Amino acid sequence: MEKLRKYIRKEIQSLHEQKSYPVPLELIDVMKDELEMRPLKRYVNNIKAVNSIPPSYKIFLHNGQDFDIIYLGDQLNNFKVRISDKEYDLLLMDDKNLAIDALNRLLIAPLPPNFGDSDGKESDGDFGGGSSGGGGSTTGFGGGDDEGGADDTAEPDEDEPADTEPESDMI
Repeated sequence: MEKLRKYIRKEIQSLHEQKSYPVPLELIDVMKDELEMRPLKRYVNNIKAVNSIPPSYKIFLHNGQDFDIIYLGDQLNNFKVRISDKEYDLLLMDDKNLAIDALNRLLIAPLPPNFGDSDGKESDGDFGGGSSGGGGSTTGFGGGDDEGGADDTAEPDEDEPADTEPESDMI
């Protein structure tokens, strides 16, 4: 009976573990060059690959806000950015400038009321807690300066804060 309990606990734990994958270099280039988010570690907390058609990524910012980047095709910088239910095509200069302005408004938005510690203290980025369950594909930060390193940073569910921050050398 004890062996069965250990086996069940082990299986449940393995089901709850989230895998992380390197971020596509095109996505990093779009965030750094087109959206002017340099250095990424200053703005981006996590990235989650969204299971959608066309392929898209949800970008989680340090202030608890998020936005989407949608890949549209093989053309260079053929991405759309969805910020606050508005879409901006990065191939159009006017839309690109509007996207940067909307992203700036998102970055300076006030923190949500339940963001951080429950006793009102400012959070240092470590949200503690155990591993959270959930499905979906997650994406860790990879392909930074070392060009081949994988990272074990896992993404949070959309309703939960991140357990870890990306390492500074990976972005």
